[in-house]
Amino acid sequence: MVEYEERKFSVIDSLANSITMPRVNLVLSGGGVKGVAHIALIEYLEEAGIKINAISGSSAGALVGALYGSGLRPEQILDFFKSTPLFRYTWLNPTKAGFFDSDKYECIIDKYVKDDFESLNISLHIAAVNIEKGEETYFDKGKLVKPLLASCAVPAVFSPVEIDGVLYSDGGIMDNFPIHPFKENKLPLLGSYVCKPDIKEKKGLNSILKVTNHSNALLMYSANAYKFSYTDNTVVFPLGKYSTFDTKSIDDIYEEAKTFLGKHRLMPR
Repeated sequence: MVEYEERKFSVIDSLANSITMPRVNLVLSGGGVKGVAHIALIEYLEEAGIKINAISGSSAGALVGALYGSGLRPEQILDFFKSTPLFRYTWLNPTKAGFFDSDKYECIIDKYVKDDFESLNISLHIAAVNIEKGEETYFDKGKLVKPLLASCAVPAVFSPVEIDGVLYSDGGIMDNFPIHPFKENKLPLLGSYVCKPDIKEKKGLNSILKVTNHSNALLMYSANAYKFSYTDNTVVFPLGKYSTFDTKSIDDIYEEAKTFLGKHRLMPR
């Protein structure tokens, strides 16, 4: 398990108050289609004239980081999420340890991202989990697509991805908010977290599935929320009403994220 030391600067409400240079490092959480909220934040930073120095991401956050680092504009990344199918029934594979074969998605991802980390426009760190050893792994060199697929390989839904003879799965299993790659970096650190659970009423907890899903969401949030204090500021988007694979709500999620950012005004316009 990775250990953390507290950063030397204070947690503040406004990113503008902490910036000493017009560059930030960005941490993007996983969260399935809710990851489109990261796109709204990237747009917000661009409009404010803030440069993104590097991105660390898990699962959907890694995907957004890889697409952005490959040169796609925010609107193009949004189109990617809207036009790319999450599930293709022809890719169901009962012989693998997941309903869908993660390797089948390589032909889609490969069209949009650079071949390797070194070709990206910004530095990128991708969190995945060595499912054999039960260890967090952070990829930042070499071929890009396999680590990206591994980071997005939600257990049971998508099969683990083999890299150099080792099986890797979704980074969110052990690190859904990967600040570790920036532990020694002195640039301001901004986080984007899209998986905070909603408060539930009794009627929303009236089945085994609903209680299990909500419990898992609470578990993941509690495992990552303490890391927010190691950033200069973390935007926690209130998207708990949306499910991880709610592809029909992509536009709604994106618009809610933009509204939330505008309302809370991270920095003066």
